[in-house]
Amino acid sequence: MGFLRFPWFEHLSSILISIIVLFYIFRRRSEIIRSTQNVSRVFGLIIGVTLVILLLNGIRMIQEILGSSQSLFSTSLDLFAIYGNLIGQTLILLYLLTSKIVVEKNPGAGKVLVIGAHPDDIEIAAGASIAKLHDAGFQVRALVLSHGELGGNADSRLTEAEIGAQFLELDGVQVMDFHDTQMQSQAFEIVNAIERNIREFEPDMIFTHSKHDLHQDHQTVHESTLRAARDRRTTILCYESPSVTEEFVPAYYIDVCGYVDVKIEAIHKHWDQHRKPYMNPDLIRSKLNFRGNQAKIDYAEGFEVVRMVSKI
Repeated sequence: MGFLRFPWFEHLSSILISIIVLFYIFRRRSEIIRSTQNVSRVFGLIIGVTLVILLLNGIRMIQEILGSSQSLFSTSLDLFAIYGNLIGQTLILLYLLTSKIVVEKNPGAGKVLVIGAHPDDIEIAAGASIAKLHDAGFQVRALVLSHGELGGNADSRLTEAEIGAQFLELDGVQVMDFHDTQMQSQAFEIVNAIERNIREFEPDMIFTHSKHDLHQDHQTVHESTLRAARDRRTTILCYESPSVTEEFVPAYYIDVCGYVDVKIEAIHKHWDQHRKPYMNPDLIRSKLNFRGNQAKIDYAEGFEVVRMVSKI
């Protein structure tokens, strides 16, 4: 353990700590995004502080190994390098704590069933709202009716649907194998599948596709959901897919400030679709900002109301 006596060892220790911090952030990236607001600022602070610490300690370690003479400048650099590490990591921790997403638990939280025709439909249309509902205490499950095999690799999309649900912390996801783009011919079976899920789960709220949608599968899922829930006392909201028409006019908005990066990351979990225009983070952010403008808040997701049931 004689190397502990070398003056450069303290700098080496700081470098190793900084590398461990960066590695930890990289490994826990998804978890940090899921629980943190203003993620770009958070990551910018972490990377900026850590790189400065790495640079200062690297310079001093090399100087001491080469036997450079001690000066006022090198002494000051030592203080910045060693104590800057402690101060910098403390600042990072404090900023992470203050940037944590905090949602007040809803005492009337119930059950939410989110229905989509293909993997990634629910993240694209309602990913931020789903995450917020879960954090507010709602039990949220997803029902995806196909593997989306004609829009990509069926196996990859199945895996990504599960990864996306896990990231959003859903209480469960079921991916069925109805035929992509041909759901209209299986409408009867789809109604039965949705009806079975409603009967087993007994949701208080259902999210589904809008009737104002150009995609034939989305239209079928919308109609099937309404038929399956025809006798149920449940709220039904229709979300906004990229293929909705100008007739889609939301009347209900969910404030998703703090969940913008969560939605972007949830959509990007569907890497099989990464070339699609709607995967662009700027487009996602601008749509949330546009709907937020309508609701007089910063960011929102908008929904059409088929039926709104009060618990009072």
